[in-house]
Amino acid sequence: MVDTPSGLDRSSDSLGSRGRSRGTGRGSRDKVLRLTTAQCWSLVEGSSVGRLAVIGVDGMPDIFPVNYAVHGGSVYIRSAPGSKLLATTVHPVGAFEIDGEDSTSHWSVVLRGAAESVETDSEIRAAGIRTLVSLSPTAKYDYLRVTPVSIAGRRFAKRVVTRDAAQSEIPKVPAAGSEPASPENPSETRRRGASRARQPVSIAHYPPL
Repeated sequence: MVDTPSGLDRSSDSLGSRGRSRGTGRGSRDKVLRLTTAQCWSLVEGSSVGRLAVIGVDGMPDIFPVNYAVHGGSVYIRSAPGSKLLATTVHPVGAFEIDGEDSTSHWSVVLRGAAESVETDSEIRAAGIRTLVSLSPTAKYDYLRVTPVSIAGRRFAKRVVTRDAAQSEIPKVPAAGSEPASPENPSETRRRGASRARQPVSIAHYPPL
């Protein structure tokens, strides 16, 4: 287990309780379990792929899937020159997230804090980040460190949805082209046609500008 800074422990305690759960009143399966600091770090240390969120140079949020390593209470990331390095140079803050599941539950952990470039050879060697194998084919010879001031995690049980329950949630829509059970009054038909004409027309989805 990695030793975490004392300030981080105090911050994570502000989650409300260490290991207590917050329920919705519908039984234990509906409760969200808030993870302790140690549980959060255990999950972070046991994974190798996460998401780094930063503030881009244009002021807009950006997020990157990354490989990472953990050392001394910080997360280390390999990077190529580009958006991540520029963003953390202008705005040296970031958030880091991982999530996953097991046979009975889903979980997630979020760290927030400083995100800075690492340039000291001794720190790079100690963190072991130089030997980290990235899934990306891009050559990565730069390094970032996320030092959290807060860490939070939660776990909740998977929902068990039966086939009958799933079928009951499907809205019943009349088959296309089906005829009415009985002849309609012509004036009623005109009124329905006018009502449909006033309905908003759906448009195709366009990507953001």
